[in-house]
Amino acid sequence: MSEKSELSVVIVTWNSGNEICGCLNSVISSAGSRNIKIIVVDNNSSDNTIELVEDIIRNNLIPIKLIINDENKGFTYACNQAMDIYSAENILLLNPDARIHRDSLIKLSDKLNSNDKIGAIAPKLLNDDGSIQRSCRRFPKYSDMFFEMTLLSAIFSKSQRFNRWKMVDFSHDKESEVEQPMGAALMIKSSVLDKTGNFDEDFKMFFNDVDLCKRITEKGYKILFFPEAVFYHSKGVSIYKDRIRMIKTWNSDCLKYFRKHNYNLILFNLLALCLKITGILRILYYKITK
Repeated sequence: MSEKSELSVVIVTWNSGNEICGCLNSVISSAGSRNIKIIVVDNNSSDNTIELVEDIIRNNLIPIKLIINDENKGFTYACNQAMDIYSAENILLLNPDARIHRDSLIKLSDKLNSNDKIGAIAPKLLNDDGSIQRSCRRFPKYSDMFFEMTLLSAIFSKSQRFNRWKMVDFSHDKESEVEQPMGAALMIKSSVLDKTGNFDEDFKMFFNDVDLCKRITEKGYKILFFPEAVFYHSKGVSIYKDRIRMIKTWNSDCLKYFRKHNYNLILFNLLALCLKITGILRILYYKITK
């Protein structure tokens, strides 16, 4: 094992040619003189993602390791491939459609290291137009899922009851302890992962971050939302590349989460039925409108 670095940045790509250069260049710019290493895992892209990453590798001094998978076994599997490659104090899980603003990478790492009670930390996320991206959620309950599927959360968009899960009452301008930040940009201490384990590979793409945050808090650690660190995130880019498969995967991973953390025979089977119905409707809507 090489010398322990301060931070490993893990990026999983799949047909991310339009996003990966901006993402990697922002990591490199934000790193400054810190001991940072980057791992890119490509999930069998069919575009020019690999060529673009290889070009950046040739032209930069920061170590970048590229892993090329010959099949796509899912986002979660690819993350786990990367997380143990370098010995690092902290690991940043970063989506390829995210970009780091100025020195926010260092701010995030320094804040995470400032308190032994903090197990993970997340930055403020902004949309491409600079508006706030609502990136923090509470751990979901059955009622939250039913409010989503019946559109009550959309109809009563300001209601704290119907939008408890999505934290409509949360201020994204204030440092706060939270339950589950979006996994698009989440930094975790390696010492915490030693106790919780990495991602649960039963989750192919969704709810893996929810499950991991749940396990982090169950070990007694805090998860901090830190708005002084700012990242930009083009939300949904990867999902819309294969929308039908993503709808099916989201539904499947949602059920896996409730089976693992909050199983109730009647509510679970009702949730499964509702997800099946709404999944069909969402796919039909997508096919009609695309």
